[in-house]
Amino acid sequence: MSLIQCLDLGMEFAGNQIFSKLSCSIEHNSKIGLVGANGSGKSTLIKLMLGEFPPSAGTVQRAKKLNIGYLSQSPIFAEDEVLYHYIQKARPDIYQLNLEMQHLSALLSQSHTEATETKLNACIEKMHAIGAFEHENQIKYVLSSLGFSETDWQKRIHAFSGGERTRISLAAILLTDYDLLILDEPTNHLDLAMTRWLERYLWENPRPYLVVSHDRIFLDNTVSTIFYLDGGTLGISKGNYSSFYEAFQIAQKSQMRQYARQQKFIAETQAFIQKNIAGQKTAQAKSRLKMLSRMEIVQKPQEQKQRKLHLAESSRSGNDVFILKELSFGIGESRILAEDVNISAHYRDRIALIGPNGCGKSTLLKVLRDEHDILLGELKIGASLQIGYYDQYQNLIDESLTVLESLWALEPLKPKGYVLSWLARFGFTGDEVEKRVSVLSGGEKSRLYLCLLIHEKPNLLILDEPTNHLDIPMRDALLEALQEFKGTLIFVSHDRHFIRALASKYWVFSRKLEGNRIYSTIEEPDTDS
Repeated sequence: MSLIQCLDLGMEFAGNQIFSKLSCSIEHNSKIGLVGANGSGKSTLIKLMLGEFPPSAGTVQRAKKLNIGYLSQSPIFAEDEVLYHYIQKARPDIYQLNLEMQHLSALLSQSHTEATETKLNACIEKMHAIGAFEHENQIKYVLSSLGFSETDWQKRIHAFSGGERTRISLAAILLTDYDLLILDEPTNHLDLAMTRWLERYLWENPRPYLVVSHDRIFLDNTVSTIFYLDGGTLGISKGNYSSFYEAFQIAQKSQMRQYARQQKFIAETQAFIQKNIAGQKTAQAKSRLKMLSRMEIVQKPQEQKQRKLHLAESSRSGNDVFILKELSFGIGESRILAEDVNISAHYRDRIALIGPNGCGKSTLLKVLRDEHDILLGELKIGASLQIGYYDQYQNLIDESLTVLESLWALEPLKPKGYVLSWLARFGFTGDEVEKRVSVLSGGEKSRLYLCLLIHEKPNLLILDEPTNHLDIPMRDALLEALQEFKGTLIFVSHDRHFIRALASKYWVFSRKLEGNRIYSTIEEPDTDS
C-alpha cells in the first residue's frame, strides 16, 4: 500500500483555483523532488498530504500510523530550550527511557534493592531494543555534520542565528523515528560541505522522502522522481532534475509543433467550410464540420514566465576596487576570524566567496563595506564605488511599508505607472503590490530586495546568499542579469550551478588550527585549479 495517495485533488482559496484533478502517490521506496515556481502550490500540496486541512475536492489517503518527519521553512522553537536537549527530544521514547534510567541509577546508588535493580535492567534492555545507545552517537554525528561543535550543544536556542535555527530543526527532523521525510527547501543556510553531506545522507537512507528544492544539483544527486507543479496541474517524471528538464523542454517543443499544425489545419478547414457550406460542395463542408466537432484539441503549452532583469550601472568605478594587504579581522580582539589576508578585487571581477559556515564570509563583506573594523593590515578601497548590498536576512527592508511604497520611497517623483511597471518585472502585480512587507514569504521578500537593489544602479554588487528562497525561473533571470552586468560582483552562494555559471574568480576560506586558536586564511587560486 502507498504511504500517501492523492486522488483527484482540487484546492481553492478565496475563489482562486490552485490546482484540480491532481493525483499522485508516495511509495515505500520513493525519492521525490517536488519542483515548480513560487506560488504554484507546492506548500499547499504538502499541507494536504500532512492533513493540515482538507482539499476542496478529491481525497488524501495515508497509511495507518504513518509517522512523517516534516521540515518547514519557518520552524518554531521553545527558545529557552538547550540545543542538545531539544535534539534528544526528537525521539521522545528514547528521551523518556533515558530519564528513567538516570532516575533508577540514582535510586540504586542511594539504596541498592533488588526491585530497583530489576527495573533498571528492564529499562536498559528496552533501550538496547530500540537502539537508544546508538542514537546518542547518531545525534553527535548529525550535529557535527551540520556545523555544530560540542561547545554549541549546551547553548540555548535563542542564542543561535536564524540560519543556525533552521539547521537545528533539520537535525531534529533527521533524527526522528519517521516513516516518511518531507523537507521544504532543506539546503537554505547549509554551506557546500553540509549540502554534500545531506545529499549522501538522503541517498543512502533506506526510508522514503519528498524534498522541495530549487537547487538543481542537489535534486540531481538525491531524487529519482520529479513531481512538477505548473498551471494547476502535476506532471510526474522518472529520473533526476536534469533528465526531467531535458524531457520537459523536448515535450514542450513537440506539443507546440502539434498545436501549431492543428491550429493551421483547423483554420484551413474552417475557411473551406465557410466557403462551401452553401455551395456545390456542401456535403464535404458538413462532413468537415462534423470532423472538427469530434476532433481532440491539442492544448497550447503553458508558457513559462520569462523574467528579464537588467542591471544598469550609473557610472564606472576605478580599476582597483579592493586591495587587502596583511589584513586581519575578527569579532573584537578576542576572536580572530581571518588573518594575513592578501587578496584583491578589480573592475568587472566576479568573485565567489567559498568556505564553511562561520568562517567569516559575511564579516568580510562587512569589512569591504566599511561596516566592520579591521584588526591589522591595510584595506584600500577604490574610487567612485557605488555599492549595492544584498543582505541574506533582508534586514534592510522596512516591514511597515507595502511593496508599492518600498519602491516608491526611492523614486517619490516618479508616476505610479513607472513603479508598477518596475515591480511587475519582479513578479509583483495586481493586489500583490499592496501587501505589507511584513506578510511576504521568504521568496517574495527576496524578490523585493532584488527589485530595490537593482533599481539603485550600483557599479559594485555585494551579494550575501541572493538565491535563497528564489525559484528556478527567478534564479535563472538573476543569473542572466548578473552575467551581463558591467560592474564588479562579489558574492556568497551555496548554489553550485549559480557559482559555476557566474564566478570568474574565487576567494577560498580555509580553517587553520594553531594551539587553541581556530581562524581562516583566504586564498585566491587560479580559476583553472
